[in-house]
Amino acid sequence: MEPYDKEPHMDWNFSLDHEQEPIIPEPPRPKRSWTNSILSFFALLYKAKVFLAFGSLVVSMLLYGLTFGWAFGIGLAVIIAIHESGHVLANRIKHLDASWPTFIPFLGAMINLRQMPRNADDEAFIGIAGPIFGLFATLLTLGLYEMTQIPALRWLALFGFFMHIFNLIPIVPLDGGRTVSFLGWKAWIIGLLGLVVVLFYSPFTGQIHIDPLTVIILAFIIWNFIGRIKHGPGRDYNAIPFWHKVVYTALWAALMILSIVGYLITGSGF
Repeated sequence: MEPYDKEPHMDWNFSLDHEQEPIIPEPPRPKRSWTNSILSFFALLYKAKVFLAFGSLVVSMLLYGLTFGWAFGIGLAVIIAIHESGHVLANRIKHLDASWPTFIPFLGAMINLRQMPRNADDEAFIGIAGPIFGLFATLLTLGLYEMTQIPALRWLALFGFFMHIFNLIPIVPLDGGRTVSFLGWKAWIIGLLGLVVVLFYSPFTGQIHIDPLTVIILAFIIWNFIGRIKHGPGRDYNAIPFWHKVVYTALWAALMILSIVGYLITGSGF
């Protein structure tokens, strides 16, 4: 008997009694076409609830560009989008259920509030956020004009200042009216007078202009204003700290003065 000097060898190769099932190869996956990729992209946007906002922004850019020139038209849509992003951010901070902005060519944009602000403090916070963002974009545009001397940028800054003068008029549903809604009729009387002046009077020509679009805008604002008076919030809605009222009123006045001064200085050379 030979000495045990190595490990025993075991053969693990054995055959099964039954036949192995044939392996069926998977069919090759079809390559994604550009069409499918584009459709998937738009489906993703729709599910993310930004399809309407994105699509309406593109449509606004196209219509503004065709009407006013591409540099001015695209820039105008961008300033409006930055303005609206301020409202979107404020709504998120205050945890209010609101839609993404829908851009309406030649009328601006609209955000659908599915949940109203809890009080005048929240409404002022949301109302002033848009003009802060929008005026920052307008000042940036004016700075770019000073560096490049591109005429379209100057026109864009001029319109940006005018847009915020109009938007800061203290009457609902404009942002100015929402910012100082706690002042009630004291601000609304001034707002109604200012609205008529801004819509129909040009300080540079000293002439009165009346066109169908401004009449439609005026009618829409007055209709919303009447609805606010009839179905507005109760007295408790405006019961916010006094110093909050002072801060929001001062901030509103500062932005309005900035808009007016910027508009007059930018437009004085035309």
